Amino acid sequence: MKFRDLTDQKFGRLTVICRVENDKNGIAVWRCLCVCGNIKNIRGNNLVRGTKSCGCLQKESASKCFMTHGMRNTSEYKVWLDIRQRCNNPNNKSYVNYGGRGITVCEKWLKFENFFEDMGNRPDGLTIERIDNDKGYYKENCKWATYSEQGRNKRSLKNKTGTIGVSWYKQIQKYQAYIGVNYKIIHLGCFTKLQDAITARKNAEIKYWNKGE
Repeated sequence: MKFRDLTDQKFGRLTVICRVENDKNGIAVWRCLCVCGNIKNIRGNNLVRGTKSCGCLQKESASKCFMTHGMRNTSEYKVWLDIRQRCNNPNNKSYVNYGGRGITVCEKWLKFENFFEDMGNRPDGLTIERIDNDKGYYKENCKWATYSEQGRNKRSLKNKTGTIGVSWYKQIQKYQAYIGVNYKIIHLGCFTKLQDAITARKNAEIKYWNKGE
């Protein structure tokens, strides 16, 4: 029988991540991510024949979950889906910085209603932030924050200059200063002296982050 690669294909709520070991009958089995965030191994023939979810679809139909909270099209629901995707889906572009380094979503928040009960309405212009970036998503470690606040709380990457936001630009033999604001990188200029680049960075923190000296 000709092999059929199902990787990245979608079947209802399921997206195929990769192939895993065949079942005891020699039938191909595929690891799938459901939109609800659950990961489940499913036989390929079942996917082709019509399996559409990890089982959540049937549960929701029985409990009328979506009719209960009625928030499927809200920004809060989208935030909830996003955090589960980047923590659980290896194919998500952000997975390497979240699930890939052990960031998880607490068991309680696997249900949207519990997430919304803990976090409440999303204020305009705010996004979800983990207070401790080395810990996961749960009530005590999360808050709604401005993009600038979140930018200040991002993990600091190692830098040979010893200063965050200042790097050595080898091609022109100068120090480059930059700062992140609202998920955008603002270049502050190139400098011959390291101290000048550091000063530019500190001034930018005052200007964009309202951070005192």
